[in-house]
Amino acid sequence: MNVVFFMQDTGAVFGAERATIDLAVGLRANGDTPRIVLMVEQRRAGQPSGLQDALRAEGLPVNLLPVRGRVSRALAAALRATFIEHHGDVLHVIGYKANLHARLAGIRPVVATVHGWLFRRDVKERIYDAIDRWCLRRCDRVVCLSRYYEQLLLDHGVAREALVRIPSGLRELPGPVAPRAPAAGAPVTFGMMGRFSEEKNHALFVEAARQVVAERPEARFVIAGQGPLEAEIRAAVKRAGLEPVVSFPGYTSVAAFMGGIDVYVMCSTIENLPYSILEAMAWSRPVIGTHVGGIPDLVDHGRSGRLVPLGDAEALSDAMLLLVRQPERIPAMGAEGKARLDRLFSWASSVKAHQGVYRNLVEAHRG
Repeated sequence: MNVVFFMQDTGAVFGAERATIDLAVGLRANGDTPRIVLMVEQRRAGQPSGLQDALRAEGLPVNLLPVRGRVSRALAAALRATFIEHHGDVLHVIGYKANLHARLAGIRPVVATVHGWLFRRDVKERIYDAIDRWCLRRCDRVVCLSRYYEQLLLDHGVAREALVRIPSGLRELPGPVAPRAPAAGAPVTFGMMGRFSEEKNHALFVEAARQVVAERPEARFVIAGQGPLEAEIRAAVKRAGLEPVVSFPGYTSVAAFMGGIDVYVMCSTIENLPYSILEAMAWSRPVIGTHVGGIPDLVDHGRSGRLVPLGDAEALSDAMLLLVRQPERIPAMGAEGKARLDRLFSWASSVKAHQGVYRNLVEAHRG
């Protein structure tokens, strides 16, 4: 099976890019032939690309298609020619730009994966989301990762028979990780990792940390990552008087981050099926998350972590304080999260499910 993936070169590897790489590697391991086609916007031409580096490090074949402007019939024609040249059986698109140009290219069959809409206030992003939904209603198959987005897509007119839910699986697992319990008398450390952007809602984490420290000043907090709102969040930490207990390690490896925390926290306003929670589960770390998007698919409330209402700093601080007061619960919750990951979010199962979608679709298209 020749599967051609088509996506935009963002220059970095975020969740959608990583999921695509993991899927392509899994397909290759199972005997299929994946190829990655990247649209490279003029503004990025000649610039370093972490995504291109990651693809080549995996030995995945890559085609680069330059593009000018938002909509390009020349790009659509180049995509069609590339698909034919490589004897593509199915085109798998990621993102509205890829989906739109697949429409213009007239390629069939097309599978699209929805990695999530951020629902930001930006008008342009809302327009892009609307274009994406228009394209998705015309795809042969639409893959979603979580129950939340499955219902959202149905509500926006994607046909039930075209929609399939395939949760992501985590490919790079650490070696055996024992559930972690803070040493007697040691502080409990809470960590948040991700891009400093609007939807991650770092301000809520800072406010909850302030409330926790008011009762238990020994608690510690780590905020890892980079992004446009970093200076704003650092300023919020300073205003709250939390600089002695909050660290900002910047961009860091998953191993370094997870190795330095006891509990993972995600207080986003929207998520699909975040890799960072899968990684926390792999490291046997309990997860405290907001009850939004696909987070409830991952966190078993009361067993592998806690779910709190969106925007509720008091509920978030209460969930943190529960584990500060009762640190003996941390290893049991972490072990439950790891067991849940192994049971429900297997990389091999995710790859196999995609292969089934491709084969059924290609057989129906040829028939």
